[in-house]
Amino acid sequence: MTGMLEVLDRLTAGEDERTEFKLLLDNKERIATEIVAFANAQGGWMLFGVDDTGSVQGVADPAALERDLTNLCRQNCIPALRPTIEIIEVAGKPVVLMKIVGPDKPYKSNRGIYYLRVGTTKREATQAELARIFQLRGKVHYDEIPVVSTTLDDLNLIVFSRYYRDRFEEPLDEADIPLPALLQNMRLAIELSGRLHLTLAGLLLFGEDPQAHLPYTRLSAVRFDGVEMGERMLDRRELRGTLPEIIDGAEAFLRNNVRVTAEITGFRRQDRPQYSHFALREAVVNAVAHRDYSITGTQIRLFIFDDRGEVYSPGRLPNTVTLENVRYGAHYERNSRLCTVLTHLGFMSDIGTGIPRMIRLTRRLSGREPEFELRGEEFIVRIHSAF
Repeated sequence: MTGMLEVLDRLTAGEDERTEFKLLLDNKERIATEIVAFANAQGGWMLFGVDDTGSVQGVADPAALERDLTNLCRQNCIPALRPTIEIIEVAGKPVVLMKIVGPDKPYKSNRGIYYLRVGTTKREATQAELARIFQLRGKVHYDEIPVVSTTLDDLNLIVFSRYYRDRFEEPLDEADIPLPALLQNMRLAIELSGRLHLTLAGLLLFGEDPQAHLPYTRLSAVRFDGVEMGERMLDRRELRGTLPEIIDGAEAFLRNNVRVTAEITGFRRQDRPQYSHFALREAVVNAVAHRDYSITGTQIRLFIFDDRGEVYSPGRLPNTVTLENVRYGAHYERNSRLCTVLTHLGFMSDIGTGIPRMIRLTRRLSGREPEFELRGEEFIVRIHSAF
């Protein structure tokens, strides 16, 4: 049961992205679209018997309203929703409270339209937002969608042939099926309207020039002089190419910009790096493999300061991964095709041991564990300097 203090807090705060006030069920179709919008976002509350100002007026027949809302969620929302509905008394007046959650996202109205709650209003979900919802639910992997500006000519056949030979231990020209069918079977290409297009994974792994089609898939690496982002830049590189090329470029950048001190123990010199090379490399590889490629406005960023290194990856944590369980190797592949090929190429493992090892090595070197942060639509890994 919902606590009265929680209800009063909602009434006092007013409508927001999680709360909507309704005097009555006056337009079933419109209210169904608002329910869908809540379910596709973070869920929320609808309080009936309350006007727009938060003043409680009450409802005439709360039991009938409860039945109507239940039927509305079953018949006008696809798939059917199962809200929690309570009848409560506020200032002696009956209010019907409906709590909406969306465990089976995405939802659409009975007219086939997907809505999304934004602020205090609803709007139709964009294609990118809808793709992100499907992706978060694990119903589709964004790296398997076609990049419609590409053709088979955008495939770097030399690079793909080398991968095929190493992976399957035979030359590509001895494959049992033609190249177009092979690429489709490997989910590296899709045929649309009689034309073959590389998927996002196909382009990013084996494309001639991925950033010519998707500029946001580059990686920006900067070495700042100091501890703030606004300080003078000592080195800056925009890393382009396939994802393996970007990872190799990031490693070269780190070798040039991570300091190493020497300690003399007895008659022996022992080098001590500023950061664990494995930890920073793991943060970069994870960003490349797991970033949300449906977010097109920003690239992965690698920043090195005097006192820390930071990797910014577009997108929130996928599915059941949280800031707490990611530290213990919680494993979920947002981009399954990218992860599969990067694993075959030796850039990552498929058992989720990378972050626990990153934590252990960083703690051993600097005495501090890495920090993991969600800021808006970015996941940040922060690794502190050993000196």
